Amino acid sequence: MPSAEEVGKRLKDVRMEEGMTLKQVAEGSGMSPTHISEIERGRTSPTVGALRRIAQALGKDTAFFVEEKPLPRISVVKKEDREAVLLPGEANGFVAAKSLTRGIPAGRISVVLIDDEGGQTVHPHSHEGEEAIVLLTGEARVKVGEDEFVLKPGDCLHYSAQKEHSAVFTGSGKNRAIWAKVRPGAIRW
Repeated sequence: MPSAEEVGKRLKDVRMEEGMTLKQVAEGSGMSPTHISEIERGRTSPTVGALRRIAQALGKDTAFFVEEKPLPRISVVKKEDREAVLLPGEANGFVAAKSLTRGIPAGRISVVLIDDEGGQTVHPHSHEGEEAIVLLTGEARVKVGEDEFVLKPGDCLHYSAQKEHSAVFTGSGKNRAIWAKVRPGAIRW
């Protein structure tokens, strides 16, 4: 969680960017201009309820103010800048992937590119949210709950991640897939 000073700086930056006065934010949030000013200067920490009302007045998601590090509103990851990630696999192994997203404030989507030689398994797991996998090359066997699906190039599987799921990449040669994870909550486009 960022410090009171960082929350205040983010609040002021957004307010100025939106061209709003302290009075306008105060009216929109039902708070006093003095209290908004105290928060902006880092002299007081807003309660969760106050932060929610301020975020709403500014047209922001509350999470924007409490993300661990400030994130850009638009994130571009160039091919050469993709970060390598290792997805937990079977028997202490890993499945090689590259992150295609870095995140935006209150973002809920994470996308990776699987780039594996075959035979690697993403261990069974479950979590809140949804996932989708699009197979680009090779073959994948994806198990969701008790159901197993064989994916060929061009196939897409979308499912609730609350069900236990796993995947094994079985194609000979390069197995490539785009795997997207969406955390719970409404995505506003």
